[in-house]
Amino acid sequence: MKYVSLPLKEYPIEPSFRMCKDCVLFSVDYNNLYMADAALIDTGATRTSVSMDIISQLAVAPKRQELIEIGNKLHDVNVYGVKMMLSPDLIFDLDVYGLPGEGQGAVIIGMDIIGKGKLTIEPSTGKRHKGELLFPTP
Repeated sequence: MKYVSLPLKEYPIEPSFRMCKDCVLFSVDYNNLYMADAALIDTGATRTSVSMDIISQLAVAPKRQELIEIGNKLHDVNVYGVKMMLSPDLIFDLDVYGLPGEGQGAVIIGMDIIGKGKLTIEPSTGKRHKGELLFPTP
């Protein structure tokens, strides 16, 4: 079985793992795209989420609304259908949350993607850690 490995990098400003590889979001018909410099890996997020500026650039219409909890508060958010490419071998069809007020260019990868692979984080001697997402491919 072949695997695709996505190394993770910890940003110096925040101790949060972010993907260093290019993350590309597409509208379902591939007519519009958005290239993110980095995406936050969030094991506490059930579903992948993106900021509304990305949704606007992709020009996708909401599929439905869902009630979700963000920071101990309930919010009604729209759910959008998009495609996400993490490497040429990894393209996911997703229902993502559109997050208003989350800044510009925010991509948060949740357990809907993380759970399809294997996340490893290796502690190091300092404050920096190594991380990797490993996905099986056909």
